Amino acid sequence: MTIAPPSPNQKRMDAIRRRVGAAMPDWTVTADETGTFVTAADGPDSERVYRIEEGANLDNREMALSAPEDLRFLLRMYDALSRRFMPPRPTEIEPAKPANYAAECAMRCGEQKFRTFLSVCHGIDVSDDERIRTRIHSMLRITSRAILNTDPAAASRWRDLVRDFESWERSR
Repeated sequence: MTIAPPSPNQKRMDAIRRRVGAAMPDWTVTADETGTFVTAADGPDSERVYRIEEGANLDNREMALSAPEDLRFLLRMYDALSRRFMPPRPTEIEPAKPANYAAECAMRCGEQKFRTFLSVCHGIDVSDDERIRTRIHSMLRITSRAILNTDPAAASRWRDLVRDFESWERSR
């Protein structure tokens, strides 16, 4: 079976997913005596991303303030619609036995291509296994890889990361 190359629209969607996935996950609006800012955070790490100018049109300000969460919302809705209306690919058919995501995570984290993806798309320091393990745990919001086999939400986050990696790999 021949698989068609991704369309220009799919390449753009993959690029959007990579950018959203690489950005810090928690975006908030903050203000002080110097102005209003959009701040991104990942745990204790935080940074101001942009400042909203006082003279900016209200609609434009609202667009800028809402953009990070709106992008995530649209991606979730797109995924839900895709799952609902697209037939599953043969490779996406449920396996007979439960997947061992913990083992898959361990194996992927040892692969050079996956490490490159983590470094390029997520800014992870891949100089040693412990740094990778710690950052993967943080990204997936888990305390142990074993949780990937018992928590459906964690498994879903892992599968999303793998899909992002596979899209990134196809686009290279």
